This record gives sequence, C-alpha cells and structure tokens, in this order.
Amino acid sequence: MCLVVNDMLFEIEKINCSYKTSKRAVLEIEELIINKNEVVFIIGPSGVGKSTILETLGLMNDTINSTSSSKFNFYPKKFPIDMRNIWKKKERELSEMRRLFFSFIFQSDNLFSSLTGYQNIIASSLIEGTESNSAKQQAYIVLNDILEDLNSKDQEDFSIKEMSGGQKQRVSFARAIISNYQVLFADEPTGNLDWYNAEALMDYLVKSLEKKDGSSAVIVSHDINLALDFADKIIYIDKYSEEKNKEEFYYGKISKDSVFIKCKENGEWNSSKQSYTREKLEKEIKMKFKGHSEKEKIKEALYEAN
Repeated sequence: MCLVVNDMLFEIEKINCSYKTSKRAVLEIEELIINKNEVVFIIGPSGVGKSTILETLGLMNDTINSTSSSKFNFYPKKFPIDMRNIWKKKERELSEMRRLFFSFIFQSDNLFSSLTGYQNIIASSLIEGTESNSAKQQAYIVLNDILEDLNSKDQEDFSIKEMSGGQKQRVSFARAIISNYQVLFADEPTGNLDWYNAEALMDYLVKSLEKKDGSSAVIVSHDINLALDFADKIIYIDKYSEEKNKEEFYYGKISKDSVFIKCKENGEWNSSKQSYTREKLEKEIKMKFKGHSEKEKIKEALYEAN
C-alpha cells in the first residue's frame, strides 16, 4: 500500500470541454486531481483532446462547459479560484493570471527570429520583472546544462535562424523553465529531440521542480517510456465514438480509472482498480493504443467496402 499525500493544484469533476465552433464535447473529464509538486504526463491516441486539456487548464482557450454539479478549482499559492466562471473576467485579468502562475512550451517553438537564442531565453523573465543580472545568470546556467552544443564564449550571438529544430526546442524549454511559474504546461516538449536529449531535458525539469515550492508540470507526450521514467502521475485519455444523425464523431474521456499514480516507496503504479509494475503498465497502455488503432483500421475497411 502506497501513502498518498494530497496537496491539490487542480480539482475537476464533471467538466466537458468544447470549442465555440462546435457544440460537441471533444473531452469529458469525469474526475481528475492534479497535485502540487507533481510531474504529470498526459497520453492517449490522436484526437482525444490532449492539447485541449492544456488549453483548458492553462487558460489558452475558453472550452469549459459546466453544470451545477461540476467542480473546477485551481489552488495557487494564496487563494482558491473557481475556474468555471474564469472567462467572464476581462482579458487583462486573464493575462495577469497566466503571467503569475503559468509557463508554456508549445509544439511550435514560438521563438523570436529577430532575437538570439540567449535573448529569447531571458525575454520572458525580463517581462515578468526579474532583475536583469539574475535573468542572465539563470539563462547561462540552463544553457550550460541543456544546450552544451551551443556552449561557447559567443553564446549570446547564436541566431535562431541558424539553429536546428532540436536546438530551438531546447531554447524554448529553457525560456519556459527559468520563468516564475506554479504550473509548467508542455505540449510535446521533446518531439524534435533524440532519446538522449529528451531524457536529459526531463531530468533537468524534474530537478528544477524540486527547487520550486509547490510547482508542477503537465506534459502532453506520445513517449510512453518517458512518461514511465519521469512522471509522478500518468493520465491516459480514452477514445470514444458516438453517432448522431448518421454522423460519427470522436471524443476523449478522463475518469479516475484512467489515472495512474506512481508509488515512490516501491515504484509500482496504482489506479483506482489495481496496481501495476512498470512493465505491466507499459503493456497495458500499449494494448490500449493497439486496440484503438485496430478499431480505426476496421472502420476504414468498412468505409472503403461501402
């Protein structure tokens, strides 16, 4: 039996997520708790709303649909916030909330091509009000640790235009990680990296979170092994289909049964139903992916036959 200490960051019950362009839910969250000091990986097949949950939690898009029985609370350092009505606030207030609590790594690097890599790294910290010398010192530390191939006396002169995709991704990572945040949201942050640099990046992230009181990371990834190696919690989004008016559409669902929590005492993974060794959970997740893939192939074959 593993001892679980709860210090909630997000508390969600009975929330649907959809976009204004469609009334259909793309993601249903039956029950989900994300705690402080956690590294959370979100995995699942394509089209289940993995990016949607980042947009919802990180206030990047208004996707929240709730009822009187819904619950969606965010617990930052000072006070609880009811996220169900958060989008009624003015954009200035939403921007300030993102600035105070969140940091982001997107699939596209979103770097400023007119700035050097070094300038891109310190830009967010300076905007946040970090003292210039402190921001520069943090940038140098991160550069030395995760961008060794750009490490030289001329670090500040490296042009974004001259960098590879992997180097740009690491610059984007460095920019996000030196910011003052309570939640780091990352959408495929290692997608352009080889396995060595991907593991090095995750290792650096975990160690940096240990130095930040109450901070967590929520990461969307297709890399099952990376999740098993570095996550405290894995959220698997199940894929469902529904037919209305002879039209089939897909959506994702998160329930307490699809959340796996790592026990630090023995290394096992616990769901609401059972415990898994690392090997068994890896097999379980891969079987889920395989099952979805086979269903898709059958549907495609039936469609072509008709």
